Amino acid sequence: MAISTQYKPIVRATCGDLRGAMMVGTNSAIIGWNIDKDKRPKDLMGFAIRRTEYDPETREVLRIGWLNGQKRFANADDTYGRDVRSDQAPFQRFRWSDYTIKATSSYRYDVYGMLGKPGDLERGDCLTFNVRPSDYVDDGVGIYVNRGVTAAMAYLDRFKGYHPKDVPDGSAFRWLERGLKTSLLDFIANAKSPETLHVCIYEFFDEDVANALKAAKNRGVTVHIVYHAKAGDNATQENEDMLRHAGIKGIATARTNTGNISHNKFIVHLDQNRTPKRLWTASANFSTNAFYFQTNVALVFDHPDLADVYEAYYQILANNPKRGRKKAAKTFLQDQINTLHTLIDTTVLAPVDTVMFSPIRKTHVVDAAIDLIKKAKSAIFLSSPFGVGKQIVKAIEANDVDIIEYGLANSTAKKKIEGLRKRNTQFYTPTRLKTYMGRKWDAKAFGAHKIHAKTLVIDPWGDDPAVLIGSANFSEGSCTKNDENMLLVRGDKRFAAIIASEFLRMFDHYKSRYWIEELEKRKIPETLYLDNKPKWSDIYFRKTNKSRKFRDREVFSGEK
Repeated sequence: MAISTQYKPIVRATCGDLRGAMMVGTNSAIIGWNIDKDKRPKDLMGFAIRRTEYDPETREVLRIGWLNGQKRFANADDTYGRDVRSDQAPFQRFRWSDYTIKATSSYRYDVYGMLGKPGDLERGDCLTFNVRPSDYVDDGVGIYVNRGVTAAMAYLDRFKGYHPKDVPDGSAFRWLERGLKTSLLDFIANAKSPETLHVCIYEFFDEDVANALKAAKNRGVTVHIVYHAKAGDNATQENEDMLRHAGIKGIATARTNTGNISHNKFIVHLDQNRTPKRLWTASANFSTNAFYFQTNVALVFDHPDLADVYEAYYQILANNPKRGRKKAAKTFLQDQINTLHTLIDTTVLAPVDTVMFSPIRKTHVVDAAIDLIKKAKSAIFLSSPFGVGKQIVKAIEANDVDIIEYGLANSTAKKKIEGLRKRNTQFYTPTRLKTYMGRKWDAKAFGAHKIHAKTLVIDPWGDDPAVLIGSANFSEGSCTKNDENMLLVRGDKRFAAIIASEFLRMFDHYKSRYWIEELEKRKIPETLYLDNKPKWSDIYFRKTNKSRKFRDREVFSGEK
């Protein structure tokens, strides 16, 4: 019995005329498969996926079951309720996802072509993937992605209509944060006397984090916080209220000399000799919304060289310098960061390729994103919460039309992405689906639901994937006005697979809601049925100007 006990980010398989690839993260996996147009069985009605879960140590089978969907055949004897097993109602597409995997288990996925007629289906060739998900931490790099949404069927099933605060034992909050907030609290708790924690933060609203830093101070850890403090805005007031409430205002520096906002979210952990050794960073502020209701990423690096350059950046900000102007003295912020970048350019910062700090006088983050977009060979996955800048839009539009370009932005940026929804370019915004197929579909959108992760992933199935990730929103202001940090990670297939699979989890979540709303606008009945004839697959093999399904099939099977 073949059981995978080692993590691989991309697992490939073939069987007869079927072939495919599986992208495996920590909590999410994306399965894609393909078959030549002229090799399709004449009675191919779709595909079914059977999942077997194992204990990787004992090889014991923990559970076996078919992955489910909601679409069914119109005249089927429906005894399955809302969810229909894929061996009875096969997936009429060439990819599917599983967002329920755990790093403590191993899995086998059997993908069957389903042949025959509705109600009388037989299994054809079987494509088998044996996989083991990634641990949260591997080789000194921890990657944590929260679920970031209560407005989902999964939340409704588990917690009904209750606000997370009203669910006993905090189980709803734990389900939503999925280790992200815990990674921050653990990072702080790991600091011992007489070590040091240096914090740079935009929104310091969370009492648990404030108390954790206070507890660290009380046990002999040197703690200092640089926080956003632009005069007159709400974030500044909430930051100062929390610092006073926790009794740690005296160990905090107000970052007042910002061009716009002091938008960083990172902590450097220094040892007893004040040598940097660990780093916590990425997109999550210290707030209820960031931990539970927005999509966010947290990264933990046990890599001293990387922590060292963040410490150098922290030291610059802790002096609260002014942003500066052209030909200004070297005491100004932009000049100091330029000097730091000179050091970064000559330093090996493994496991990352480089780090970009802001503000400087160049649009370095935007330029890096454009460079990656231009070099993409098959796929671009972009989470850009507050819109996509004009230069990035131009780069996307100038790309080869065969490159799939999938993106997410918040509803406030809806107008900015209107032109990015055609053929292989598809961008969407968050949408709640209150009812569908005659039942409640999503729970209430408790909190401020937003796309908040700032990530760009290029070619995650390829030999040289790349990820651009951090606090910046891919805008000119994030480069020239804000305090920001971004990491470029090249060639790390695990890193790319985890970030890409989590992006696709949210992308598919909101894409489906967008198209359901479109059907409602066109007054098409909301209960859509499976095609009862094999012609369902024709569009996947027809390269048209309107359909993205042709390239979706090729790319997600890991072929081109």
